[in-house]
Amino acid sequence: MKSFVYLDEYKMYSLSSQIMEGVTDYVLKESSRKDSDTEEQLGPDDSGKKMGEIIQTTAASFEKKFLHDYAYSLFEQRLEELKKINHFSASSSFDELVNSIHDSRIVKLKARANFVDAGGTVETLNSFVELQAAGAILSTMDERAALIEELIEAQVLNKKTHNLTSELARLSKSPLPKEVIANERLQYESIAAVLAHGYKGRVDINMQMADCNVSADLKRAYLKDELDSLFKSYSRATDVELVMVGIVTRVRSGDSEDSDDDGSMWDKEYMSEILMQASKAIGHIEGLFTKLNGHHVIVDPIAIYLDL
Repeated sequence: MKSFVYLDEYKMYSLSSQIMEGVTDYVLKESSRKDSDTEEQLGPDDSGKKMGEIIQTTAASFEKKFLHDYAYSLFEQRLEELKKINHFSASSSFDELVNSIHDSRIVKLKARANFVDAGGTVETLNSFVELQAAGAILSTMDERAALIEELIEAQVLNKKTHNLTSELARLSKSPLPKEVIANERLQYESIAAVLAHGYKGRVDINMQMADCNVSADLKRAYLKDELDSLFKSYSRATDVELVMVGIVTRVRSGDSEDSDDDGSMWDKEYMSEILMQASKAIGHIEGLFTKLNGHHVIVDPIAIYLDL
């Protein structure tokens, strides 16, 4: 059995229609009632027919998800039968993976995972100064409670309370000077702006093999749970090994050298040339966020799940 974390249904059905003979092509329609329309393609194998039978429209979205999960099991089983999937683990090497993709670019990797939520990171950075101030105030809770007791007692006895109120006010705000707070806020907000532009709210998963990193960009719509629930269940750095099945799209060897265009953006006077040079310049900026370091493999993910 599989407990799904992520499933790209469109990609799964697209590939299924190409490898399963006799697949029934269902046209998904918006409907308030359960319904299905079919166009059956004849073939010797009934695996496609099974696949088609579970692609149905229904008002119950949770029911759709169960059907998609079953469809994936059929899909992966068919890949195994056709020997179209390469298996790897945390102990596998970069060379093993690279040598295997000449036969098939579909890989199945089982390893511990790290989730990176760019949107959540940006949100935290934008409020980081306030979080620091809140943490500092929480650390003085006991001192402030003691001061309040003294203050109440002094008021009952008509004693002077100026020193007590001054100390209470001091402990009720950030200990940092306002200039330092303003500078730190500017720094964190600037970092957040750069990350927001470069990563655009991406959710990434990273898995470490013996001598290389494998990563994938996840579409939020295909996550089985909200990110908060996912992080609570598995943690951002999982203790269990997850399985990722996907298509290798980029491979970078640690020995590779990046080509760089040193030409000036304004060498040509024509607007079309300026546009092309500007596009290249933007590409260099985006490369700060997309450049692969060391042995690194990028996978277009189809499914991520926990083997039960």
